[in-house]
Amino acid sequence: DEQPEPRIEPLYRGEPGASSLVYDTEVTGLKPTTDIVVNGTAYAPGGRARPSFDLAIQVGPVRKTIRVRGDRWWRRGPLGVSPSSAAPIERVPVVYERAYGGFDQSDPDPARQRLATRNPVGRGVARSASPLVDQPVYNFEYPTGDPEKAGPAGFGALASYWSPRREHMGTYDEAWQSSRKPLLPLDWDPRTRLCTPTDQQPERPLAGGEQATLLNWTPTGLLQFTLPRVEVQFETQHATHRESHEGQLATVVIEPDDARLTMVWSSALPCRTDIDLLERTIVSEASSSR
Repeated sequence: DEQPEPRIEPLYRGEPGASSLVYDTEVTGLKPTTDIVVNGTAYAPGGRARPSFDLAIQVGPVRKTIRVRGDRWWRRGPLGVSPSSAAPIERVPVVYERAYGGFDQSDPDPARQRLATRNPVGRGVARSASPLVDQPVYNFEYPTGDPEKAGPAGFGALASYWSPRREHMGTYDEAWQSSRKPLLPLDWDPRTRLCTPTDQQPERPLAGGEQATLLNWTPTGLLQFTLPRVEVQFETQHATHRESHEGQLATVVIEPDDARLTMVWSSALPCRTDIDLLERTIVSEASSSR
């Protein structure tokens, strides 16, 4: 009933640069497809604490499952450093601070430090096994595969300087400064605007009307609903004419703990030589949501 203002800058859980994103900026150019973000808490099935359980989403063609594990600690044993047994857990916030990753700065020499570019705020990454002893182990991982290869398991937004977004930003070198600045580099890729893991990005943008199913994101276990189908239209008034353009569903944010669904549309209009003649853009809903 009360719509928040568009987000003009990212919102972090804590200190920017040292914590994970809650929301990315919504003021950006067109995205290649729709970002599907889920913020919330993992709940053990039936409300009974257990050492592990699965957490899953399906939104239209996107399906994803990760494994939730109870709290563990790195222990030194006869065969080296390894995780302890998982304690039964009833609920845990789904944040990248509890996923595989991290930034080991225990050595003052930057060359000896180790940074997980896919998740600098996570757990488990270190330059050697010793700094991990007695530290907490990540709570989330993919059901199969080595976490170091599979990467951080989560459903939230990724900061713009995390991989793989950072690799799509292009090259800002001397050649760019001398021949392109302030334009984007020639190797810039619009995928850098996408703020979710690649397995949360459908091949084509969503349109609304897709079925959504979330498993173990609520105390009741199963949450199902249909994304509203809304047709958003834009009409921009120039000094001499009007131009209509369509919107694209850019971001879907699902927050089960707050019973909130946010859908963000964006549009882009080439201004050509009329940039100083633009007067206003009117946004309208062509059909009611259901």
